[in-house]
Amino acid sequence: MSSTALSAAPADQDTTWTAGAVARLLGLPASTLRGWHRRYRVPAGHTAAGAGSGRHRRYTAGDIQALRRMKELIDHGMSAQSAAQQAFYPAPATTGDLLAAVSRMDTDAAVALLEAHVRTHGVVHTWQTLCRPALNQLGGPRATDAGRCVDLVHVLSWSITVALHRIPVPAPIGPVVLLACVEDERHTLALEALRAALALDGVPARLLGASIPLQALREALRRIDPAPRALVLWAHRPTRLDAVAELATPDTRLLLTGPGWPTAHARSLADALSLLTP
Repeated sequence: MSSTALSAAPADQDTTWTAGAVARLLGLPASTLRGWHRRYRVPAGHTAAGAGSGRHRRYTAGDIQALRRMKELIDHGMSAQSAAQQAFYPAPATTGDLLAAVSRMDTDAAVALLEAHVRTHGVVHTWQTLCRPALNQLGGPRATDAGRCVDLVHVLSWSITVALHRIPVPAPIGPVVLLACVEDERHTLALEALRAALALDGVPARLLGASIPLQALREALRRIDPAPRALVLWAHRPTRLDAVAELATPDTRLLLTGPGWPTAHARSLADALSLLTP
């Protein structure tokens, strides 16, 4: 792939690049990238199996943006260690920083900001201090002009989802956690955050998505072997407990979360995580 193609490629949030391609893009020896990774904890998006027995680093758009910033700071006289700290582990971003990127429709910046915050502070802190406040400002009950911010809510939601999907999911070891929205419920972001938080704790989870009918949940529970350790159901709108009580089994715990339940087992992401992890 040519440098010209690579210069435009980071706009695609789902694409990753090899260390060699990134080194050519930045005008650096590949050995420099390896050295930065060893010495300064400069991350790559994930590792992928190569043709042989080894594993090769792959870089995401957010990684490339931070590497560009690191190189610029070094070119302006900053030490490599300080440049790595500022580029990859900056001071905590604020809700204002995130909303500013979203208002510019700058999804690259929004995703990179969220990725950096997750790397430093974890999923729960990022969700509680950045994602939820930003979503509430744009489209929550206290939003002053929610009707004119629908496009920004979608940009923000997409950016949050992409950043959360960058967190690698562990290989299933033992029963998984199954995550789903009740029928007619389309708010999936809270479950996306829970899936990512579980992944960081080494707990494999499967997200079925929005608006899952009761029969589909029954079928999913029947298909998964071994049975899931828990079924987490999210409801934002008012939902009756008796409609889903049958889904609990001796092998699968039923965990209700979201404001739609009259009595929820987990009122927050931190609550749900504590109930699902050892």
